[in-house]
Amino acid sequence: MKFAKILSLFLALLMLLSMFAACGNTPDETTEQPKESKPVDDENDRLEEQDTVPTDLKYNGETINFLVRDASNIYKYELSCEEFLNDPVYDEIHYRNIDVETRLGVKIKSIAQKGDYPFTEWNNALSVSVLTNTGDYDGAAFYLSSGTSLAKEGIYYNLLSLSQDEGGYINFQKPWWNKSLVDELSVYGALYFAGGSLTLSQVAGGVCVFFNRDLFNQKYPDDRDATLYQLVRDGEWTADQMTYYVSNCWDDVNSNGVVDGGDVVGIKSLGSGAGQMDAWALAMGLDFTRPDAYGEPEIVLVNSHTVPAYEKVRGVFNNEGGYMPSSGDPNSAETTLENGNVLFYTQCLDYGAEMKASTVNYGVLPIPKYDVEQEDYRTCFVNAVSALAVCSNLSDERAAMVSAALELLSAESYKKVLPVYYETVIKGHYSREAADAEMYDRILDSFVFSFGFAWSTGSLGSISAIFRRLDNEYDIQQYIDSNKDYWDGLLVDLLTALDSIG
Repeated sequence: MKFAKILSLFLALLMLLSMFAACGNTPDETTEQPKESKPVDDENDRLEEQDTVPTDLKYNGETINFLVRDASNIYKYELSCEEFLNDPVYDEIHYRNIDVETRLGVKIKSIAQKGDYPFTEWNNALSVSVLTNTGDYDGAAFYLSSGTSLAKEGIYYNLLSLSQDEGGYINFQKPWWNKSLVDELSVYGALYFAGGSLTLSQVAGGVCVFFNRDLFNQKYPDDRDATLYQLVRDGEWTADQMTYYVSNCWDDVNSNGVVDGGDVVGIKSLGSGAGQMDAWALAMGLDFTRPDAYGEPEIVLVNSHTVPAYEKVRGVFNNEGGYMPSSGDPNSAETTLENGNVLFYTQCLDYGAEMKASTVNYGVLPIPKYDVEQEDYRTCFVNAVSALAVCSNLSDERAAMVSAALELLSAESYKKVLPVYYETVIKGHYSREAADAEMYDRILDSFVFSFGFAWSTGSLGSISAIFRRLDNEYDIQQYIDSNKDYWDGLLVDLLTALDSIG
């Protein structure tokens, strides 16, 4: 089950589409009307979905400590927000935790530690605490791409042993867990980290394409922005179509004959370090790993589709209208979507907050498909999102208590927090038109996930990052040929390490 299909269960009792479309334009009469969000049937009502934690389970005021990142608010507060912030999402988190604390007789506390990528100090703090058994932390919400490697060191508890069938209270069959993530990451009877409705950052970090509606209408008056939405609905929003719009959008404002800062451009790249580009590989129909016949992950990136898929993406960004800033361009910051001189921009869903604060009339779309023959749009979240883990040094009894807290926090997030975040903030506050709210649904319904993506940075030679470089000097075939055996060897080492601690 895809992550966003789980989200479709989260979104019962949906608000009327008109609540977040009041300032939108009237769709062209010849255009298919956006799908309205409708309440799900009563049997699927999120408020009726009951958890399986015993109602008489009670502890004696113990404090459960989670190590979290002191980065943006969503990382800092997604597990616990002890103060009112006058924010609908974080205040709902505050109430959620009060409910769970009251029910279980515990106190839930987040300990936020600062850190920058690759979060070495953060990871060390968690690792040292577990290995020396100081008891500082019971669990963690770690940076996905850098914290996975701690699993190989035995830092994380096997979450499958904390399921309700194994002496714990987690029920991975419930819709508040990301089942595709659980299925992909479970190897040799063990699962060391997970996510779902409790990890709001996995929604906020979903990758999409924002666009400048007014600039599009100016450049393509015969199409208008409604055309883009209709292309998505018809399954015809492809890389080639996007390349056409990008390549015909350049205005050489400073008349120097090159695409650079200050110009009007069709698309601006995020640079070679941008994790958002990993989603483009998945969008083109590629996967990094897949389970083999025995359920073990194997590298599947090396195939006949990889190079053509890469060339499609390079065609989108590396053409006359594409702007790939160099380190020597002093005016790079002048060309941004917020400034109104960029047509398309790949970013995370929560970038809508910045766009909402701008004066640009913007819209949102999924990343395009490889071609019209590709069945579905595909995307993922960036590798900076949080993943949940329980510390391996806990006693069985304490680990079970933490599992009860995680289960109830996830359940209450599913029922109360996620609807506020997704419906009110993302689809409501971030949407300029009703069609944008529809696009958010389509984007979240296109989420895919793989073992190789989760382990890419820490253990698989950054296999998911192959689309981050798009310049003409980059030979993708040579890069694949020179790394194939390397990736295969790293995967063997990773599986051997996981098997040894399973």
